[in-house]
Amino acid sequence: MKINQKRKKAMDELVSLLKEIHCYVDVIIVEGARDIKALKNFGCQAEIETLAHVGLGDYELAEQIASRYNRVLILTDYDAEGICLNQKFSSIFEHKDVKIDKELRNRIRRLMTIIGVYAIESLDNIKENLNV
Repeated sequence: MKINQKRKKAMDELVSLLKEIHCYVDVIIVEGARDIKALKNFGCQAEIETLAHVGLGDYELAEQIASRYNRVLILTDYDAEGICLNQKFSSIFEHKDVKIDKELRNRIRRLMTIIGVYAIESLDNIKENLNV
């Protein structure tokens, strides 16, 4: 299979997954507003919360999210900063008995790696290039 066909197939699978993701988790947690925009442009219907809340510390933000949701997907970028945020918030949520869907995060990471992007907001650019 050609590389572009492989990328297109991964993109199609990612689009399908994002359209159904609300069936698996109560909320998706992302780093910022551009991540929300990219996910919504893919047809994502899930609730989405951002970590970019001015005036709230990590624990206060996690407490607010944990009080409203039981199953979360932490969909931070797959760079060093995003991985660190994922680990930090996973630890906080697990102490609050919130279920973290790590399998779904890994599945999305695998698809994004095939596509060639590591930042959620970059999905918008690649979607245009592959005409999905």
